Amino acid sequence: MKASLDFLLRLAFFATVPFVLVLVAALFPVTGALAQVAVGLVGIFTGEAVRQWASRRHKLVNLVVSSQLEYDAYYREHPPRPFLYYVFYPLLAPYWLFQPEARREFLLFKGYTLASFGFLVLSLVAQYLMSFPPELGWRAFLPIAAGTFAIETAVVLMFLMPIVTTVVHYHRSREPRLLGVLLLVGIVSSSLAIARLERRRDPVVSYATRSRVRERTAAKPKAAEAAQVAALHAAWKALPKDKQDVDHDGKVEADVLDAAHEALMPFYRNDEANAFDLWYTRNAKTWLVVLYFEARGKNDPIWLAMSSAGAVTHDAKQLPKGAFNAMYRLTQ
Repeated sequence: MKASLDFLLRLAFFATVPFVLVLVAALFPVTGALAQVAVGLVGIFTGEAVRQWASRRHKLVNLVVSSQLEYDAYYREHPPRPFLYYVFYPLLAPYWLFQPEARREFLLFKGYTLASFGFLVLSLVAQYLMSFPPELGWRAFLPIAAGTFAIETAVVLMFLMPIVTTVVHYHRSREPRLLGVLLLVGIVSSSLAIARLERRRDPVVSYATRSRVRERTAAKPKAAEAAQVAALHAAWKALPKDKQDVDHDGKVEADVLDAAHEALMPFYRNDEANAFDLWYTRNAKTWLVVLYFEARGKNDPIWLAMSSAGAVTHDAKQLPKGAFNAMYRLTQ
C-alpha cells in the first residue's frame, strides 16, 4: 500500500512538473541546469563504466567527470530519501543545511548548479554584449542576470531534484517498468506543453526580452518613438498588397508584421523587435494601425497608432472601446 501511494505521488509529479518546466524554460534560460542534470543521470546509469574509463584517461578527464562519479557514489552509499522530502525540499532548508549527510546531498546538487554557473555566466556576458549597449548598461543588466540565476537554482531544487532522485530510486530498486511508466508520462506531459506553446498565435517572449524592451524604450524615448513610427510607415506601405494578412479580429501577421519588425531593428534588438505586434482597426473617422508591446503585471503597454492619413497618435481616446483588451487577447 505504501509503495503504491508513493508511486501515485511520483506519477502525479511527472504528469504535471515537466509541463511546468517546459513553460519555465520558455521564459528563462535554464538550459545549463537541464544539461548538467542530464549528464548526472548518464553518470548514474553508467557509473561503473565511466569510472573505469576515466581511470585509464588523463587527469583532465577525471576532473571533467568527477562530479558525475561523486553523484553516483553518494547514492550508492545513501539511497534517496522519501519522495515528499524532495518535493518540499526548499521548505526543509534548516534541516539539510545543518544535518551532515543531508548537507552533503545538497552540496552535491549545488555542485551541479555551480558547474552550470560557468555556462550561465558566459551566456549572460554574451547576452550583455550583444543585447544591452549602448542604450543600456550594467544597472539594467544585473537585475535580469540575478533573476535568471535565481530561477535556475529554484528549478534545480524544486523540479529537478525530485525527478533525478526518482530515477535513482527505481534504477537502484531494479524496477524498470515503473521507471519507464514515469518517464513516458513525463515525455507526454512535456510534449503537451510544447504543443501548447506551438499553438500560440504569438511566440512566448522571455523575461529578459520583456525587461530590455521596457528599459530601452525608457532610456531613449525619442529614438524609440522614431523606430516605432518607422515601423508603422512600413506596415502601412505593406498593407495594400497584403490585406489577406489581416485577420478578422484585426491581428496583422506575415509580411506586414515582418516589415514592421525590420523597421524596428535599427533601434531595438532582434528579439525585442519581434516582441511587438500590429493591430488594424477603424474608428469613427479613419483606419488605424496600432503597433504595441503587451507588457505584464503593473507595467503599461508600449504602443503607438498611425492613421491612413499618416497622423501618429498616442491618445487612447482615438482607439475604439476595449481596444487594449482585444490586443491583449491576441497575444495569448
